[in-house]
Amino acid sequence: MNVIDYTRVDITEVFIVTIKEFARICGVSVATVSRVFNEPEKVKKETREKILHIAEQYNYTPHSVAKSLREKRTGIYALTVMSSVERVFEDSYVSKFLRGAVKYFSENRLKLVVDVLGNGDVLTYYTNLVKSRLIDGVILMDLKDDDVRVGLLKSYGFPFVCVGRNNRNDFVFVDSDGYLGGRQAGEHFLELGVGSVIFIGGDPSLPFERERRKGFSDALEGSGISVVYEYAFYEERNVRDILETYAGRIEGIFCTSDVMAYAALRFCERNGLDVPIVGFDNILLSEIAGITTVDQHIELVGEKAAEKLHKVSLGEAVQSEIISTELVVRSTKRFLLKAEKGTRVKGG
Repeated sequence: MNVIDYTRVDITEVFIVTIKEFARICGVSVATVSRVFNEPEKVKKETREKILHIAEQYNYTPHSVAKSLREKRTGIYALTVMSSVERVFEDSYVSKFLRGAVKYFSENRLKLVVDVLGNGDVLTYYTNLVKSRLIDGVILMDLKDDDVRVGLLKSYGFPFVCVGRNNRNDFVFVDSDGYLGGRQAGEHFLELGVGSVIFIGGDPSLPFERERRKGFSDALEGSGISVVYEYAFYEERNVRDILETYAGRIEGIFCTSDVMAYAALRFCERNGLDVPIVGFDNILLSEIAGITTVDQHIELVGEKAAEKLHKVSLGEAVQSEIISTELVVRSTKRFLLKAEKGTRVKGG
């Protein structure tokens, strides 16, 4: 995985220095090296064989960027994450998303670079990204309402695809059905027969968090189940503090990410609480811990986003797409069996 400072890369200089260095090693001109790989019939056999032999020794091939500069294309795309480097390398949504995106790009002989913008001026960053000419398009994550990045990239006519939706949706996007996922979680608690449940969300300013909450609340509306809504901003400490407040008063926990659901599981284990927990994402962590979760098919979202971005960059017509979610029942199965036998699920 590459982390690149786009503000400091001049793609033309990178290529020229590389071919000049190779030409110096061969003792010929840059033009001669270029002709060997592009018009070999115009180079004397002796010279051509000499250069090819040295190229084999140094594992040198004509840089793919050379041709792309003439075509104004590089075959390189970027994923930008608006958080921290740590998040990229966690077993989280981003790492699973990357598996899908890299799968598409590698199968089509394209490249993906990953960059992180934890702080700094967003508009300046993306302006430099566009002007660098390093990439053919970008995948935008962590989408917000009235996202300034969308307006900027549209003004430049620069190819991009968003992961998620916002209050405008005047762009190409790929998104999992957060409303459906929230509803599936809510309906599962109905099946479990709980009398009260706590909803622990991440960041309430994010559009997908609102969708998950709405689906969850709609599923439980009129059911008689009492619901408490809290937000932990994806922090384990915040999950612990919230549960300390409500321990003993809740019969179910729904977290809008598996990372928070795992934190809830650890809290319950330490405090002797036995209540059903449902997460969201279906990352490896939930599988290992046996947490019931909503699978939003993250790898498929990544693969679709990569495919659509590639097509957008080629000028092809592309439609947005919403991926259905699926409830994966694990740890709550025993609670479900109790409910089927008519035994009400109770909190600790």
